[in-house]
Amino acid sequence: MIHGQLKIRPFLVVLIFVSSSVLSFSLNNGFVSGKEPYDVISANTFYFSSGSLFGDSRFDFNADSVVIPLKRAGKLFLIEASIDGVEGNIVLDTGAGGLVVNSTYFRDHVKTSGTYSGGINGSVGKISKVTIEKMDFANLHYKNMRADLVDLGHIENKRNVKIIGLIGFNLIRDLEIVIDAKNSELKLYRIDKSGNRVGKLKEQFQLDYKQDFYEKSDILFLKADVGGKTLSFCFDTGAETNVLSSYAKKDILNTITITRRKVLKGAGKTSSEVLYGRMNDFMIGGRKITGMETIITNLNALSEVYDKPIYGMLGCSFMENGVICINFVKKQFAIRYWKGGEK
Repeated sequence: MIHGQLKIRPFLVVLIFVSSSVLSFSLNNGFVSGKEPYDVISANTFYFSSGSLFGDSRFDFNADSVVIPLKRAGKLFLIEASIDGVEGNIVLDTGAGGLVVNSTYFRDHVKTSGTYSGGINGSVGKISKVTIEKMDFANLHYKNMRADLVDLGHIENKRNVKIIGLIGFNLIRDLEIVIDAKNSELKLYRIDKSGNRVGKLKEQFQLDYKQDFYEKSDILFLKADVGGKTLSFCFDTGAETNVLSSYAKKDILNTITITRRKVLKGAGKTSSEVLYGRMNDFMIGGRKITGMETIITNLNALSEVYDKPIYGMLGCSFMENGVICINFVKKQFAIRYWKGGEK
């Protein structure tokens, strides 16, 4: 999508939240009652940049699969990694198309000019690019990659953990991806050109529901129902909670129980008000899931970038309901729900 002379593409989505006392609000004609001061959400939210990536990858072991432990920092999923000799944690952030590295540790790399980026609260200027010679995590090895250079200090400070970068689906899309949030595991399987597992582990993922997904710039979009209306959601492991568009119809917004309000602070100088609550009428594949945490905010910028209406994001609040399997060759999203959940 061209905005004036600037080409803007999706870059990353990370939402991190501070705790706050529960406030009582009512949603009446799109307005919120209450005079309590807003809490602040510290967030690096809805950047859009080129996110281009090149290089060689290697899946270096004799087995046909790997199980990668996921560490938790709040509701962010972390993987131990090494990037150009710097050891630390990378965030599994499927809102990022490729590789993003923290300027705190890689500011001395030779920079090339990147593209303009924008956030949910407005433009934040240009993002520089650097070349990463080597990255390793688990049994995956990458060489000669381009990465976006971004200050991720706010995530480190909030979670008190060393964050050296973010990775998205681009780096693992040639494998079948199984995310088990409850047991904090990421499982990767070799697949053939048809998307089927190879070797001794040819058994298929045991699922309760599957759907074909829409993909753009390595970002995955799903269909789900809220208030009886089918909506398009971005699937994002970097979002600690779900997100719903403030421009959704009134009967959709009225299904959300609002408990508090906060200020969303992005990378720019501006901020915006968001509402925080729980989803009461969310359904995917005929299964109703209630009680998921969500925020309500303006997603117009995200919709413009993808040139399609985006009504929300599904993050950790959604992932905790089951084991998720993603296959980019088959363009298929599948989930096996945890037993005992609501039908």
